[in-house]
Amino acid sequence: MTASIASAQEARTCDFEVKARCASGQARVTIVDRVVKRVEVDVIWCGLGGAPAYTCTIDSSRGDKDSRWSEDGQATVITNAEPSNPTEPDRVKVTVGRYVSIDLDEAQSLGRCGAGAELPRAIVIPAQKGACRVWLRAP
Repeated sequence: MTASIASAQEARTCDFEVKARCASGQARVTIVDRVVKRVEVDVIWCGLGGAPAYTCTIDSSRGDKDSRWSEDGQATVITNAEPSNPTEPDRVKVTVGRYVSIDLDEAQSLGRCGAGAELPRAIVIPAQKGACRVWLRAP
């Protein structure tokens, strides 16, 4: 007789809108058995003067060929395997607790964003459903 063990999977997600800077988006972190398995961030910046919107995208999964995953204390560190600027760091730090914190301060926008767009410094997904807290870079 074999016992099957079900893994506990949780997706933490939130949307955001920063009207003063004309930016919006969504963040999603997938956690399986308390381990971060996937991080998705989409940021949309309004185009100026009726131009099309500009976007930034991160979509990394543990084990994919485009990133290296490691643990640093309570944080999962996702390092871009082929950064646009290899002399600068290009990594995302995700910390899971009551809130999920996505630290993008050392993530390169180049290669992930269209012209005129950039990644935020940080996104926090609340414990309950609701809007993300977002910290943008200085204009």
